[in-house]
Amino acid sequence: MAACRNAVALVVLVTASALLAGCTVGPSDRPPVAVRDAGTPPDHRPAPQPSTSTPPPPAGRYDPTSLPWRDCTGDVASLLGAAAPSRVDCAELTVRGDLSRPGLGSLLQLDLIRAGSGPAPLVVLGEPGGEPGTLRAARLAAQAPPALLDNYTLIGLASRGTGRTDPIDCIPESTRQQLIGARAGALRELLDTAGTAIRTCVQQLGSLLTAIDSAAMADDLEQLRVALDAPVLNLLSLGEASRAVIGYVRRYPESVGRVVLDGAADPTLDDIGSSEAEAEVAERGFDAFAEDCVDRGCPLAPDPRRALTGLLDRLRDAPLVTPELRVTPGIALQAVLETIGAPQRWPELAAALDAARRGDATGITALVAPLISPTTVPGTPPPGAIQLPARFDPGLATRCNDTSTRVPPIRVEQLLAEWRERFPLFGALFAQRLLLCSAWPVPPETPEGHGAAQAPPVLVIATDGDPVTPAAGARRIATELPSAVLVNWEGTAHGAEWRSPCVTDVVTTYLVDAQLPVPGTLCPP
Repeated sequence: MAACRNAVALVVLVTASALLAGCTVGPSDRPPVAVRDAGTPPDHRPAPQPSTSTPPPPAGRYDPTSLPWRDCTGDVASLLGAAAPSRVDCAELTVRGDLSRPGLGSLLQLDLIRAGSGPAPLVVLGEPGGEPGTLRAARLAAQAPPALLDNYTLIGLASRGTGRTDPIDCIPESTRQQLIGARAGALRELLDTAGTAIRTCVQQLGSLLTAIDSAAMADDLEQLRVALDAPVLNLLSLGEASRAVIGYVRRYPESVGRVVLDGAADPTLDDIGSSEAEAEVAERGFDAFAEDCVDRGCPLAPDPRRALTGLLDRLRDAPLVTPELRVTPGIALQAVLETIGAPQRWPELAAALDAARRGDATGITALVAPLISPTTVPGTPPPGAIQLPARFDPGLATRCNDTSTRVPPIRVEQLLAEWRERFPLFGALFAQRLLLCSAWPVPPETPEGHGAAQAPPVLVIATDGDPVTPAAGARRIATELPSAVLVNWEGTAHGAEWRSPCVTDVVTTYLVDAQLPVPGTLCPP
């Protein structure tokens, strides 16, 4: 019966050499390749394969009544549209704001959503400067394989400052526009604007300003586990959110269940190294967009890069103005960065850039709006309204608090000249944004924790063409965590979950069946 079941699964692991040379006999040091037949249903997952000596722990159960959940399906549907699940509940988690001052620090409320009906909790984290974990969980739940939703409830957690309940909203909207749209090379002007913005945040937030970071988020996860009355937390993170998850694994190894890191930030890089790597992959990401654009016959063809540089030249001399925004070269490049990791949005990006070439900047404005302005949609029932904060402030706070690096202007000037040559589109932008943390208070040292050696297996997914979080970061994490198992997806996107049938199979098999793939498995594009 087992042989029959494996035969109908139509999902096999074969070596790369077998793909190239047929049924060749002999050893190979190439990584295994996961191949799924086009007709295989998503729930037919790979046969179990040996991987690490430590098996994944039980996924556990949570108490669905331990928090005051309420139906918020209509509100989430208003935010996500057709991508929303059929049922979503919302709640809030109260955490200590300043963990260095127990009993004295303020309290924060973090937004939660849940979707699915399984007994085990699968906590979803989004990136501090991107879509909140709450909305990301709802999107993933709407597309998740039925087997996953039968076994898990997806619980989205909005990281500090990113939710509607206690948002970080201390930088004026006009100042956000100036910081994002700053003129290339105008370092003194950018430094002054950043200093003014940070002083405003210090006045409003006090000591809480330096408590918006990945280390605090790791502690928030433990408070969530306790609130859910769960023996362990199962975790699914995207990109930069890996910093909080790795912190949790190191500080609370006994509380860790099954963990999936979809992309990961390289923990060995300082702010300069991270920015350099991000500029490099953004450049490659635009090349992938341009190739797709030409293949589709998009309006930027035959040379999308030349079309964009021509637009940037015109915006440098004469920025476009909409009722909401003054569109400068920096704003236009940010619109590219906001969408380059989502191939399904590339037609939208191409249309926005083409419209801007004809003097219409409404498309670019819409692409950057969630970063700069609060998102407001009608609530249910009317006349209520839902407002999510602008993503810029919590993203900047987390980035600046996650590093003690403060790059002096003279060094930024050197990097700007160097990176402009190496990364023609994005080098200058990433170099000068190193100044955004220059006036930020240097955060106190946070104990890192040393429990990684005792942690259960962690599944790490590296996407070769990730234009936001370099794949090298995921591979570095996989070498640093003793229990990590690496899977490489040869695709182009920021986030592999549900984009790749192969990755979906691997993740679902791990989470549902507690079976890990062969380390180094390759998933085809």
